[in-house]
Amino acid sequence: MPADFAALEALPGVGHKTASVVMAQAFGIPSFPVDTHIHRVSRRLGLIPPTTSREKAHILLEALVPPELYWTFHLNVITHGRQVCHARKPECEVCPLQRQCSYYQ
Repeated sequence: MPADFAALEALPGVGHKTASVVMAQAFGIPSFPVDTHIHRVSRRLGLIPPTTSREKAHILLEALVPPELYWTFHLNVITHGRQVCHARKPECEVCPLQRQCSYYQ
């Protein structure tokens, strides 16, 4: 079983997001997967610049979040993106992050 990003990403159909999930879950190596929800919410909150690609987003977010919080932060941002900060109609009026949110401002 591959235990590094390059080996995982060399497998057919495996990109950085999937490799990050495998590294974190299978090997316990801190990594920050960036999916659609993470990318959208992070941009809206102003954690990453609006034009940041997903490939660059994981680098910026890994620098911003302490490694021991990667997975918890990842799961919480996904949940927030699914329940409140929807792609087409974000529920800004009920969002607990209004004060921190660039999109809401």
